Amino acid sequence: MKHLAILQAFLGTALVCGSAQAGQISLVSDTEVCESEIPPGKAVIVQATRSEGSVFLDVISELNCAYLPDTPELREYRDAATVLLPTKSPSGAAAMCVCAHKMRFEIKDLYEGVRTIYYVQDGTALGHTGAP
Repeated sequence: MKHLAILQAFLGTALVCGSAQAGQISLVSDTEVCESEIPPGKAVIVQATRSEGSVFLDVISELNCAYLPDTPELREYRDAATVLLPTKSPSGAAAMCVCAHKMRFEIKDLYEGVRTIYYVQDGTALGHTGAP
């Protein structure tokens, strides 16, 4: 039992330390564009910049015409961060077309050791960029 208490104390400390370093992400803009600027052979365009203590991730990605971006999630592990974006259909329908979206995410308190930011949409890794 003593070992279990020590393990629980360690895990509790690790979780507190890990959550103290975790960044926060929000989708600050989403614009549907008429023509895709994604070059052939690429699934997405991902670019990151740093300004006023935040990292801004600009993404151009295609979504089903009936879908919109949902609430993003940020995961950090060692020198990598992953932005996960689920999409949703307000009507519950799907369309036979895709439409490009220009999205901007703001990441606050990104761990300074992050070197690469991955972009995952609906469970599929589509691209990555270097962290600024």
